Amino acid sequence: MMSFSGEGIGLSPLIVVVAIGLILGALELARRAARDAKITNRLFAESDDPISAEAEESDSREGSVLGQWLGRAGHRAPRAEATFIAVSVGALLVAALLVWGILASGLSAAFAALFGGLPVVGPGFAAIATASPWILGIAVAALPAWLVRRDRVRRVDEIELDLPLVLELLATLAEAGLGFESAVDELLRGQPPGRPLADELRLYRLEVSTGARRAQSLRRLARRVDVPSVSSFASALAHGEETGSSIAGLLRPQASLVRQRRRERALAAAEALPEKLVVPLLIGFLPGLLVWTLGPAFFQLFEMIDAAF
Repeated sequence: MMSFSGEGIGLSPLIVVVAIGLILGALELARRAARDAKITNRLFAESDDPISAEAEESDSREGSVLGQWLGRAGHRAPRAEATFIAVSVGALLVAALLVWGILASGLSAAFAALFGGLPVVGPGFAAIATASPWILGIAVAALPAWLVRRDRVRRVDEIELDLPLVLELLATLAEAGLGFESAVDELLRGQPPGRPLADELRLYRLEVSTGARRAQSLRRLARRVDVPSVSSFASALAHGEETGSSIAGLLRPQASLVRQRRRERALAAAEALPEKLVVPLLIGFLPGLLVWTLGPAFFQLFEMIDAAF
């Protein structure tokens, strides 16, 4: 019969580990947000317009770091921050109960003792089984942040997928004689709802329709999306508006540049694939090969030792 008394098992180590992890994660997010804000301000600074520069700086300070992080992942509901904090606290409590239940039931110790008798790979599997409650607890506690990060990665992939075609269409419409805002309106009429780039462009049109300057709205668009390709595109358009350059002449090189960057990233990912497969191959195939090749030898060795003694 398993006992769930939990004598001698405290939650303080788990609380300390998770608290340290959350603090370090929050510090890392704050550091990255501050770095991105500095880069963005340097990229879009207007030295000849101090009023606009001050407005941009005040815009960059709006919202908390958590709110900006959630917004860039597409979570912009009015209570998104409160919901995320509540879900994170709930995940932390579930993780603590999960670790306490596994340790109190003795499952990890039983599996560690079971795996410890295996030849060659036994000590490694026993160590993993011993640490499995803490690994599961940390995974459950980090689940909300991982889900937000997954949404952010998916959003960036969708934006980078749509951006070259959007730039080409805007350049074609501009060559046909339409202004940039009119070209954006024509483009949005054919875009399905739910695409991140189209949604950001709709928000840009709403800002421009309320009287905001195009350059300021473009900078806000780049800050909300926080994707290098979109930042470069917005910077080029803002600079083109100040210098009076042709919109079509600015957009087509931007589309070619985005496609070139995508090709370079795809080639880099393909070249890095063999190195990434080394660890899964070692973990998945090497223990089996060792057991298959060395298992009979160790079995005979143990038989000889038992016969000698």
